[in-house]
Amino acid sequence: MRKAFGVLVASVLLSSVAFAGDDPFANYYDNTVTVTNATGARAVLINKDGSYTQKLADGTTATGTWKIDGANGCFMSGEPDAKPYCVPAETHAVGDTWDLTAPDGTAEKATLTAGR
Repeated sequence: MRKAFGVLVASVLLSSVAFAGDDPFANYYDNTVTVTNATGARAVLINKDGSYTQKLADGTTATGTWKIDGANGCFMSGEPDAKPYCVPAETHAVGDTWDLTAPDGTAEKATLTAGR
C-alpha cells in the first residue's frame, strides 16, 4: 500500500511539473510581480484564471485580464482605448528581475517575489 501511494504521489508531482512547464506564468500565480519605474512601484498579482490585480503606488487597485498571445503575455486593463501591455511570455523564478517596456515606451523593471 505504501509503495502504491508513493507511486501515486510521484506521478502527481511529475505531472504537475510537466504542466507547469507548459505555462510560462505558472510561477507567478502564488507570488507577486513588483514592477518599478521612475514614478514608483506597483504589485501585480497574476491569477491562473486569466485575471490580474495591480496594487498601485498611490494605494489604489486596478484589475484586468491577461492572455497568452503567441510568444507574449498581454495584459488588458479594461479601460476604454487602453493599449494592451504585452511582454514576452517567459518563465521566471522567485528572485528574478527582468526589464520591461510599457506601452508608452517607459522602461520598467519587474521582480518576482515569494507570496502575495
